[in-house]
Amino acid sequence: MEKENVLNFLNKYNYNYLEKNNSIFVKLELAQQVKIEFDEPNKIIIKDKLIGWNFLTGMIEMSLKNALIYNFVGTIIFGILCMYSENKENGLNIVALFLVFVTWIVLFSGYYIVKLESFRNQIINCTK
Repeated sequence: MEKENVLNFLNKYNYNYLEKNNSIFVKLELAQQVKIEFDEPNKIIIKDKLIGWNFLTGMIEMSLKNALIYNFVGTIIFGILCMYSENKENGLNIVALFLVFVTWIVLFSGYYIVKLESFRNQIINCTK
C-alpha cells in the first residue's frame, strides 16, 4: 500500500522515476538521485546519491553525506595550500579564490540538503 501511495505522489507531481523490484529511483534536479526501498514491511528506506556531473563532486558518484566530507577535507587541504603559497603580490587573489571555493561549496551543499530533506518529508507525509 505504501509503494502505491508513493507512486501516486510521484505521478501527481510529475517526478522522473524508475521502478525496479521493491525500489523506486527518483531523479531530482542537478544530478541528485533518491532511492526509495520497500524491502522491509512497514519500513521505507530512503537513500540519496549525487550522480553524473554535479556541483559538489564533479563526475564522482557518492552520497550527499560523503560529498560533504569530501568537500570538507578538500577545503582544508586547499586552505593549507593557500596559506603556504600566499605571497605579497598575489595574496589577495588566492584568498579571493579560496572564498569563492568555500562559498560555492556552502551554497550547493545547502541546496542539495534542503532538496533531499524536503523530498524525504514529502514522501513520509504521502505514506501516512
